[in-house]
Amino acid sequence: MKRAIVRAARAAVLAAVAVTTALTATAEAATPGQVTAGTGWKLIDPAQTTSLSPGTYTIQFDSAAARTRLTPYLKLAAANTQALTPGVKFVVSTTIQRRVTTGCQKARTLVASLEYRPIGKKGFSWGGNCYSLTDHSLHSGAMRFDTEWWYPHWFSTTASTNTYRIRNSVTHEFGHVIGLGHPNKDLNRDGKISDFECPLNKDKSRPLMCSPNGGVVTSTGAGNYTPLDIPGLRALVANYRYR
Repeated sequence: MKRAIVRAARAAVLAAVAVTTALTATAEAATPGQVTAGTGWKLIDPAQTTSLSPGTYTIQFDSAAARTRLTPYLKLAAANTQALTPGVKFVVSTTIQRRVTTGCQKARTLVASLEYRPIGKKGFSWGGNCYSLTDHSLHSGAMRFDTEWWYPHWFSTTASTNTYRIRNSVTHEFGHVIGLGHPNKDLNRDGKISDFECPLNKDKSRPLMCSPNGGVVTSTGAGNYTPLDIPGLRALVANYRYR
């Protein structure tokens, strides 16, 4: 299967930021019929990962330390994503699988690692995926989480808020790895797209995928996609029929 790599670097002083920075192959735009953006959501790039293929994607870990630290957060992210992507399953395994540093991970695997400043910048994490050049479905991916997220009071001096923001940030990262981008827009028409400049949900919360952070910061809402994020997840499933 031919595949290309998409890389994303993200900042996380308050939450995660993702930007597409490199693509190893030139691909055509989205296939007619595919939906790649809507109010409060968009895919990273319509020339990249535009769909999820039916079946199971397995989350593995680069080390035992990553498995211990990340498992509860990724289980939440996987469950919340799976609930909104019928026909696609995300399984968090206990497998230790070293992250491939060049090229693609094994097909249908998403490998998570825990590293201090993985791209050399304070609070930045890294995420990326490979997609099939034949149908633009997700092939595999990797997530490199900055250990600083788990420093005391990293996101907030309030312990519960700190935990909730980590949940949102991990699911935000997961969303990027499967193909979701930032829904930020120039809403005030000042000629630039700014941090937090995203359409709001009815409850005034920002989409989980908003940059630099969004989502609901409560015990029941943290780590969940918001109503504005959900159509993007459904589009990743529906787009597969138009491959």
